[in-house]
Amino acid sequence: MPHTKPAQGKIKVISPQAQEELLNQFAERYVRLALAVGQHDSYYVDAYYGPEQWQKETYWQPISELLQLHKSGASELTEILQKVTTEELVIRGRFLEQQWSSIGTYLTILQGNKLSFSSEASALYDTPVTASLFGKGELHHQQLLAEIDRLVPGEGALSARFNQFKSQFIVPKDKAAAVFSAAVEKARNITNLHMQLPAHESFEIEYVNDQVWTAYNWYKGNSHSLIQLNQDQPLGIERYLELASHEGYPGHHVFNVLQEQKLVDTKQWLEYAIYPLYSPISYLSEGSANYALSLIMSDEEVLSFERDVLMPLAGLSGDLALFHNVLKLVKQLTYYENYVCQQLTDNCVDSDTAEQMLVEGALFPESRAKQRVQFFLHNRAYVINYNVGEDAVAAWVEARANNRTDKWTRFEALLSRPLNASDLQV
Repeated sequence: MPHTKPAQGKIKVISPQAQEELLNQFAERYVRLALAVGQHDSYYVDAYYGPEQWQKETYWQPISELLQLHKSGASELTEILQKVTTEELVIRGRFLEQQWSSIGTYLTILQGNKLSFSSEASALYDTPVTASLFGKGELHHQQLLAEIDRLVPGEGALSARFNQFKSQFIVPKDKAAAVFSAAVEKARNITNLHMQLPAHESFEIEYVNDQVWTAYNWYKGNSHSLIQLNQDQPLGIERYLELASHEGYPGHHVFNVLQEQKLVDTKQWLEYAIYPLYSPISYLSEGSANYALSLIMSDEEVLSFERDVLMPLAGLSGDLALFHNVLKLVKQLTYYENYVCQQLTDNCVDSDTAEQMLVEGALFPESRAKQRVQFFLHNRAYVINYNVGEDAVAAWVEARANNRTDKWTRFEALLSRPLNASDLQV
């Protein structure tokens, strides 16, 4: 739903307090509808820490009824937005508008109406699909593979050779807990130097299996998270700082803590007490979490910490500097993953073909390719929130930052007052 301009003619001017009350009333309507959608898809409500009574009063309703509620709510929101004039509340209203629009789209998907990858990216995540979502083109993709091929030692097919090279940096499962705990502690200590988080904020870590994702943050409210690390696939040493910063500090955990503290508790903006996974806020959530590691540590600092702390904990040795030089190139292959997901979503290829594309074009081992394809099938266009979202967050944070302190200030401001993807422009 595009932002609605005021209708022509006179509109009664109301006080900022009255404007906020109108938005508060609609926020309740939004939360209740999102909770109702969650009755049809257990993954839809990723986190909720609003009034318990609203959750208790939620009951299963046919999708057709929910669509009617959505339609009438859209008309009501249009009228409200015509009365909102203060800058802060206009931004708040625009957030509600985009989130409300995405609910309508997701309800049609639940009815069985499959959208194209491009349509989903735009309607669910407020992100128009352009060629940049898939990287810099086929020629650049081939150049990346050629450069990786030049750096990776050994002979034979590149994918097999890369994964053989990578195997020396795989953390043994019996060392995973110690390595991940050290990475989380490092990320947390650095974040605490730059942000004042609630004294009681906390998290717990669980090690799980049989998931399509590598790690997940389940935010429980009251500044507490459950972070789960999937043990299905072996993880390289480089993934531990990435996941510690992405799921924890200053990634998902901090994002939710700041929203709860600054928007839900302080302002009573209860629309932020619920996180519908398939909605525009995921663009910022995943983008900021992906950007988190580059905010807390430079490439040189990451290399030093892994070499001096994590590698000994894991009992590993190897040419870590060369490994990271290769990984910088491999990271750019994630845009090719977007392309594979788009081809799979739009039924241009089947699952077996998509798996082979990931093996050959993104250098996945076969088991990881199978897991990733399952993630694509389940989440479809959601994948653009990671790398494209990271690019947008990085550009916004760094546009007016002269040093690391400035970056932290802008990053915290963005997480404390989230912007839609279409507003996250520099």
